[in-house]
Parts: sequence; C-alpha cells; structure tokens
Amino acid sequence: MPVVRRRQFLGLVGGGLLGMAGLAAALPRPAMAASGTLRIGLKSLPGGLNPLTVSDLVARQVLGSMYESLTTVDSKGRILPGLATRWEASDDARRWRLTIRDGVTFHTGRRLTALDVKRSFEAALTGDGANFAVLALAKVRGFRELRAKTAGDLSGITVADDRTLEVVCDEPCAVFPFARLNIVDVEAAAQAGPEWFRTLSAGTGPYRLVRSSDGIRMDVEANPDWRGGSVPFERVSFLATGIGNDGITLFNDSQIDFTFVDTDALRGVMDDPGFKRSLSSVPRMQMRVVALDPRRVKAFGDLRVRRAMSLLIDRAAMAERFFRGVAAVHNGIVPPALLSNERLEPLAYDPALAKRLLEEAGYPEGRGIEPFQVTIVPEYRREFVYYVSQWNNAGIPAKLAIAPRQEFIARSRRRDYDAFLFGWTATYPDPMNFLDELFSSGSRFNPVGWTSAQFDRLIERAMAIPDQDRRAEVYKDAERLVMQDLPVIPLVVPDYVALRGNVLSDNFITPFGGLNFG
Repeated sequence: MPVVRRRQFLGLVGGGLLGMAGLAAALPRPAMAASGTLRIGLKSLPGGLNPLTVSDLVARQVLGSMYESLTTVDSKGRILPGLATRWEASDDARRWRLTIRDGVTFHTGRRLTALDVKRSFEAALTGDGANFAVLALAKVRGFRELRAKTAGDLSGITVADDRTLEVVCDEPCAVFPFARLNIVDVEAAAQAGPEWFRTLSAGTGPYRLVRSSDGIRMDVEANPDWRGGSVPFERVSFLATGIGNDGITLFNDSQIDFTFVDTDALRGVMDDPGFKRSLSSVPRMQMRVVALDPRRVKAFGDLRVRRAMSLLIDRAAMAERFFRGVAAVHNGIVPPALLSNERLEPLAYDPALAKRLLEEAGYPEGRGIEPFQVTIVPEYRREFVYYVSQWNNAGIPAKLAIAPRQEFIARSRRRDYDAFLFGWTATYPDPMNFLDELFSSGSRFNPVGWTSAQFDRLIERAMAIPDQDRRAEVYKDAERLVMQDLPVIPLVVPDYVALRGNVLSDNFITPFGGLNFG
C-alpha cells in the first residue's frame, strides 16, 4: 500500500491529483443544498475498493458513502429500512420475503429492481476468498453450488416481481436481512470489465465516485437522485494520512476536517486541552482479542495457560490510565450493548492465581513454554508493550512483532502467526455477528479454529428463532461456552475517538465503525 508523505499529501490536497483520469466531466453537477468539500483522513486506503467483496473496516467506511444495503443502522444501533422496506420471516426463519424500495435509481441511471438485488448477491459470491457477503449468504440454498461454480445462480433466491424477493435457506437464518450486502448495478459493472470499481460508480448511495488513486485518495460527489434527499457536502475526499500522529498534524494544520485517533496517539490527544472542542467519541461495537493458535504453540492448547495469560492483564487500569477513560472492559466476546450477559464471570486481574495455574499446567514461572511472537500492526505497539511485559514478568516467553497492515491482514487470515491481535466490528446489531461468524466450527473467519459441537447446536437453535428477545437467551449460553474455554483473550475495547471540524456533528461516527454520510 502506498505511504503518503506529508509533502506529497499537501500536494494532492492542493492540486487535486492533476492528470488523473476521472468521471467528473461525464456527470452533471448536483443541484441540491450541499456546500463545500469534506476532507476525511484515514490512516490507509485499500488498493481496490470492490463493494461486492468487502472484507475490512476501512473499505466499509469509504464504500458506505456510495453503496447501500437492504437494511441500515441508526446511531443508536436500531435496524431501519434501507433498500428493503419490509422483511418477513417464516416461523423457522428458513424463508424470507423481502420488499424492495420503489423509486430508487443507481448512479448509472438505471432503476433498482429485485433482480438487481439477486444479481448483487450472486456477483459477490463468484469471486475468490472470504468476505462479508460470503458469511451473510452461506445459508442460502444454492450457495455451495455457486461457490463451486457448478451452478450459475443462487437457486434459493426467486424474483417474484420487480419489488419482491423470496429467499429460501438450507438452514434457519434469523438475521439474514440485517447483514451488510452492498447492492450494485451488476449489469453496468459487467460491461465495464473486472476492474470496474476503479472508474465506475454503480451504487445507490448519497455520493458517487468521481475519481480514485489507489491507496492514496478517493473523491466522491453528491448524488442528486439519492432517495434520502439532500446531503450536507457537495464533495467528500478520502485521503490516506498514514498512522501515528500524521493525521493529527494534518488536522491541526486545517488540511483535513476529520481523522480517527490511533490507539497509540490517544493519550497525547486526550491530555492536550487544545483538542478538547474537536474531540468526538462513541463506544465501539467491537471485539478485540489476542488470538492464540495451539497448532503453533503447544502450551496454548492448555486452558490453564490461556487463563493465566488473561489473569495477567489489568483491564480496568488499562481502560482508565492508558485509554484515559474512553474505553470499556467487556467480560465476553459480544459488546454489552448488544448482549448484557449476566451469566459471565468478570475478567479478573490476579497474578497470584496466574502463577498457580502455570504451575498446575507444568510450566512453573513459564518454564517449558516455547518462545512465541505476538504480532500486531504498528498503531497498537504501545498498548501491546504492556501486555507482553506482563507475560514476560510471569516468565511467559512472548515477544512483540510488528507487521505492515496489508501483510498482517493476509497472514492473520491464514493463521500464519503464533498469537496476534484480532478485531471484529459488528456490521449489524445482533450478537450473531460475533458468535456465529467467529466461533462456529464452519466459519471462514474463525480466528483460531476453535470448535465446539455444543456451541454449534446452540447457534443453530438461535438461528431458528426470529424473536430477538428469545434468541438472546440462547446467545447467552453460547457466549458462556466460549468464555469458559477461552480460545481468545479479550482485551480492553477503546471508543472510536476522532478529531472533527465544526462542520461535523458528534453522530458522524457510528458505533459500528461507519461514517454517517446521510
């Protein structure tokens, strides 16, 4: 991924990437009450932003300005109609009937129909690798055949008419309409070729693509035909600022209007009174853990060792001192705002008990545990220095390793590390986003390959319960199973903290890591 130096960045802002081919000349200017350009600094921009194969948070943040899903989530975590205005489930949640919003047009000018939704689902599954769409559609009838390329369509999805889609699943799927699935003008995309998303805007969202320079900058402009009406800015520019203090410096110099504050830079910003009026924060709907791979380090296969490593972390002190109070201690793997689980034990800090557990496991003072690396990306170095030092003080031979972001993402998905930071942000407000998608034995995003037949049965049971309150009772038992076996070590979850200009409100950031462009 390109690294943008400060001088290069300022040149891009001032020069507008002169000489780069764009779409601005081909599109009419929006006639609406929008003014000015919003400049958003992000530490990195993915090289390719294909809305059909999204698999990371930054891509979701950028693409959320251009593409919409069946449902959306408001700032309080409530599910609202998006491109679907109604969704009805059968009693066993194996069948869904979706009503598609009328009067919506793509950026290409074509009218949205139910067939476009079906085509978007199918196009998202024809590519290689795991992505959010693969998770959401895995239970739909015909999924395996389409992925194996033995069928040309999803047999479980039927277009009843232009406004109605009927979905049949092989297994119960109580959360099907809530998953984030970008709807695309697949017909236009196919005509533009395999790299269509670099030059073509084919969504229905509040903004549409103007131009893009891979990994450096992307410009979008207001969509005059957006179903939600006017938007506050005529244009939005996404700019790669790098990690650490670079985004903060650029914000201070009025070169950008918004930047997230990295974890390692958080204390400096929180302690500086000059930033007080610009600070904005919101709790994260996120799980942050250290994933321990027992295939690579034998000791990780012993629950007593995993418990000892957890007991050596003083989470309350980290939340208060390191994160300056803008962080939460989650006693489980599901954010408490999504599932308040009274069946979980608090995550204690107890070095004495940790020492006894290591002795019982046959590793007194850590002796006999093979040396291992804990791999992270650069912006979490200071935080992880504490964790690794705590383990070292108890004799556990951990060593901190730093990897470039794109390398880290690719290798952690292949489970190429002994231990590594694993973060997962909810795409919809239901605990299934964490339980099924991360810990079911068949999940493609299971961070350490943990399996439990009892857990799988609970998830299958929950999937068949359309009622949210009744489903939550099953979720609680499933989460307790994970925490009893502790395949991952939960960490403190910091808030999303950002610096924002006066042009933005506090609700610009959502708890799901998205940006509120509407």
